[in-house]
Amino acid sequence: MAESFFLEIPYHGSLHKISCRLRLSGYSYQVLCISGGTGFILERDDEGNLRALEADPFSGIHPKPDTGLVRELILEMERILHKE
Repeated sequence: MAESFFLEIPYHGSLHKISCRLRLSGYSYQVLCISGGTGFILERDDEGNLRALEADPFSGIHPKPDTGLVRELILEMERILHKE
């Protein structure tokens, strides 16, 4: 069962509320994030770092997510994950 949550990320002087959904798959997980109508997925790469992938890379409909905001989201997720 997927768990949903929101993260509020300060970026360029405003607070961005990002909708996230955790999806477990075996021993790994992905976090589907929606920001400004754009979807992307956070997951661990082979070195254990979080990376962002476009949720639907073949769709030309949605604009690309702001890379700076995605970096800030990754930093916040790393901070949360290392708390435990």
